[in-house]
Amino acid sequence: SQMQTVARGTKVTWTNRDRVAHTVTSDADKFDSPLLSQNQTFTYTFDQAGTYTYHCTPHPRMKGTITVTP
Repeated sequence: SQMQTVARGTKVTWTNRDRVAHTVTSDADKFDSPLLSQNQTFTYTFDQAGTYTYHCTPHPRMKGTITVTP
C-alpha cells in the first residue's frame, strides 16, 4: 500500500516499473488509467482537497492513497 500527501493542484505521475501491466484506478471513479506496460506513465491532477484511494484492476491487493491538502 502506498500513501502520499500532496497540495491541491498537484499533478501526480505514476510509472509502472514492473514487468507486469498495472492500472491506477480510483475506488470512487475519479480517475482510471489504461493498462500500463513497463515504464509507461499515468498522470492525474488533484484539484480538490480530500482523500483518494486507488487500486490496480488486475491486482486488487495493490492499493494506494493520496491525501490532498487545501
